[in-house]
Amino acid sequence: MAMLLLMACGGGQKKEFNRLLLDVADKDEVIDATEWEQIVEFLDGQKAHFKDFYDDGQLDVDDVKDYIGDFFDNRRPPKKIDIQAGRKTLGVNFYLERSGSMVPYDAVGGDGSFKAAIVQMLNRLPGTNDDSKIYIVNSEINEYPKGFSQFLTDSDIFEATKGIGDASSTDFAAIFQQLLDKTGDDDISILVTDMIYSTKQMVGVNPQKVFAEAQGMTNAVFKSQVKEKGLLVVKMQGSYNGAYYPYNAAGGVQYTGRRPYYIVVVGSNQNIARLTRDEGYAPFSRFSELRGYEDMYLFETDDVYKPYYSLLLDNEQIRGRFRPVHGQGDQIRDIENVEVDRNSGDLRLALAVDLSGMLIDEQYLLDIDNYRVEADDALVIKEIRPISQKEVSPAERKRLGKATHLFILESQGIKHRQTVGIKLMNRLPQWVEASSSDDDTNVGGAGFSQTTFGLKYLLQGIYDGYRKHSKGEPYYFELKMELNR
Repeated sequence: MAMLLLMACGGGQKKEFNRLLLDVADKDEVIDATEWEQIVEFLDGQKAHFKDFYDDGQLDVDDVKDYIGDFFDNRRPPKKIDIQAGRKTLGVNFYLERSGSMVPYDAVGGDGSFKAAIVQMLNRLPGTNDDSKIYIVNSEINEYPKGFSQFLTDSDIFEATKGIGDASSTDFAAIFQQLLDKTGDDDISILVTDMIYSTKQMVGVNPQKVFAEAQGMTNAVFKSQVKEKGLLVVKMQGSYNGAYYPYNAAGGVQYTGRRPYYIVVVGSNQNIARLTRDEGYAPFSRFSELRGYEDMYLFETDDVYKPYYSLLLDNEQIRGRFRPVHGQGDQIRDIENVEVDRNSGDLRLALAVDLSGMLIDEQYLLDIDNYRVEADDALVIKEIRPISQKEVSPAERKRLGKATHLFILESQGIKHRQTVGIKLMNRLPQWVEASSSDDDTNVGGAGFSQTTFGLKYLLQGIYDGYRKHSKGEPYYFELKMELNR
């Protein structure tokens, strides 16, 4: 229907408009606020030729978006364009755990890194104001009576929240349930926590029973809603100066040193993707720049990212012969007449991929073992490395788009026409195991400064909840290509 809107306009103006759409959105599949302004400026300047887009002199935004969607749906391959213009500023629900083992992160004798990271993170959110909600969580969930401005300027955020709730335990079931239930389509929720599962009755309890309860609790909470929501866990390090409460102790033990804590971000799958692609939220999404950042991991069901990718036709890594299937434009995903190299006896392809704009740690992205190649004939990833502009010929630059890395693919040959899929699998990363402890009673022991009691069990329960709603093993994205002899 939307494609019919431009039938009455001159062919030259329509072609010029279509070229503009290709310029701003074909490679990265995104129209950001600046690019949307270019589109509006073009249409306003040619209003006489695009009357069907206007109602009483005003641009009908929905009609333009429908046309853009139809235009790219009818291209080969079809593309889904992320149009960011006109979106609402996301509401923010901020949750701060105020338990006994959280207070020492902002102690007078500390280095201030905990508060600095939180303030830096919140200040990077566009539109954060007193309309956003702040909650203090422990055994209860209570709304903070003052607004964001006061919270950010408090010299001691735990002193300012003293007396809110019972700090002797943390009800993670209620907290995670609220994160899922109260995070709407126009919201994101942020939780700052030490992620230590604690209940009122833990003294004398076998730790394996505690872990089983923690894993069962998160598994029970993360049910149907996880199909539509992503959850990011960011591991941070901060100074700690005060009493620490081991799981099997009646009281606290003095500890001064470094301790991990965690930032948890929850949002719809669309909003999780928006955090890195929307220029207004991109600064907030750069968690690796926060003071004390160590690692991060994104829970989601399937296919939250759609990176740009294209096979290169001229690169020193290529071995063998092939040609692109006609009609693909600059983005090459299908090739034919594929033959192995006469000298080496194998086939080597160079695939340019955009690995930017993802809430995935760089080390995880570059680990070949995290990818699964699905093909009829054996095809392996030999290497993933950043693209060097020196190795790209002028003729190939048009195929790069915004690609950041080269995937070098190798095979002993292609016997018949087949679809090749390359998936970045979504697995609990190694840092989760390395950051988890089964015993936190020895605060002077090796590894205490880097580990969290029972962390892997808590996160495994969340992962299991997500896996139930995935098509097999969860994955972040899939790159599909057609190869034919």
